[in-house]
Amino acid sequence: MSNTSYETSRHERLSYYTFFTGQNIIFMFVTIFISIYYTSVLGLSAGTVGIIFLLARVWDAVNDPILSILVERSRFKGGKFKPWVNAIAWAVPLATVLIFAFGDYLAEQPMWLRITYAFVTYVGWGMLYTVSDAPAYAIGSVMTQNKDERNVIYSFVRFGGFVGMVIAMISAPWLVEKLGGKWTLAAVIMCIAAMLLMLTIRTVKERHVVEQEVPTLKQILGTVTGNKYLLMFLLAFIFIGGSNVAFTLMPYIARDVFNDPSLSGILLFAMIGPAMLASPLVPIGIRKVGKIATFAWASAALTVLSIITWLMGYEHVELFIALTMIKAIALGVTLVMPSIFIADCIEYGHIRSGQRLEAVTFATQTFANKATTAVGGSIAMGYLAMVGFVQSTGGSVVQQPPQVIQGMWDALNLGNAIGATIGLVIFLYNYKLTDQMLERMKAEASKKTI
Repeated sequence: MSNTSYETSRHERLSYYTFFTGQNIIFMFVTIFISIYYTSVLGLSAGTVGIIFLLARVWDAVNDPILSILVERSRFKGGKFKPWVNAIAWAVPLATVLIFAFGDYLAEQPMWLRITYAFVTYVGWGMLYTVSDAPAYAIGSVMTQNKDERNVIYSFVRFGGFVGMVIAMISAPWLVEKLGGKWTLAAVIMCIAAMLLMLTIRTVKERHVVEQEVPTLKQILGTVTGNKYLLMFLLAFIFIGGSNVAFTLMPYIARDVFNDPSLSGILLFAMIGPAMLASPLVPIGIRKVGKIATFAWASAALTVLSIITWLMGYEHVELFIALTMIKAIALGVTLVMPSIFIADCIEYGHIRSGQRLEAVTFATQTFANKATTAVGGSIAMGYLAMVGFVQSTGGSVVQQPPQVIQGMWDALNLGNAIGATIGLVIFLYNYKLTDQMLERMKAEASKKTI
């Protein structure tokens, strides 16, 4: 498809991608460092951290639909989605700073106060992140009506996100070290940079918002729960993504398995840096073999490479980094493609019900993204607690016993292989929504209206 036939300008698309760069700086800063901050600074046990993650996702199961319904039913002069993301561009950074604030003070307080503060600030951050994520992704579905252009937009949205992840992974560990473990100041610096990038979304235009009556709660719930392809894809994605506990464990792998905390940034970059290649590769894969096959092959590659890494062991860090970089490309494909599938599910739901619910539908992706990291994190931390993980307070270094080291390795690799396999089976068996099927449904719907 020629760029001359795009409805959007290059500057507009770049501004849209940059929002996700800033957003993912924040997401990755929290995802990577929250577990190690809780266990090493606040002195929470691994089991407690796992419970906090799990309870937060239980709350999200209630909260995310409510917030997305609020967005879906709102009508502002500034647009359907933009007023929400414009307001949230400063609120999410502020909530992120609060997570990492008062660490030295809290470490001296009773355990119940530390746990309460951690839980409240993490849940509050998650609620605000939902409002920044679902409407922002939904904007992409109303920027253009051209499906090929939309595929490109959503592919490179993830590229912008990957850039943000890399920035966080490289700069955050260095920043925390240079600041002598001053987590609050590090969070402030990272969040100011992220906020400036997120504000670029103000130049993006909503061109094709479908004019419709404000949907009732019953219509909204019926449209989403009746969308079988959406539900099955999300279930598969949660298994595939939730079993990837590398975001949670990589700092521990660097510190405890390879005995070199400075490796954390390198290992995280190895996991995400090559994933950027997925953004240009996904549109090519879709044109060559289709969406379903592209996603399936990437998921299968995750399984195979995870098993190989597990069998090779952790005696050679160079080999581990090389395998991680190869695996990152497959991981990138599975991270890029959900927005593309969900955009198709919006079309499917619109044809079936007559309701086009972008915010609510993309809120399910937001929930799935948070569920994969939190469920994976809770499982990983819970497993480590079972095998004897030893927590510390105030940043002191603790030597983990051998069974914990092996547990980290098993969770990182074998766990990912098992989850990716289950997710792949669910996806291949249940997801049949192709472009040809959508076009046929649209044609049939048009005949009925004539």
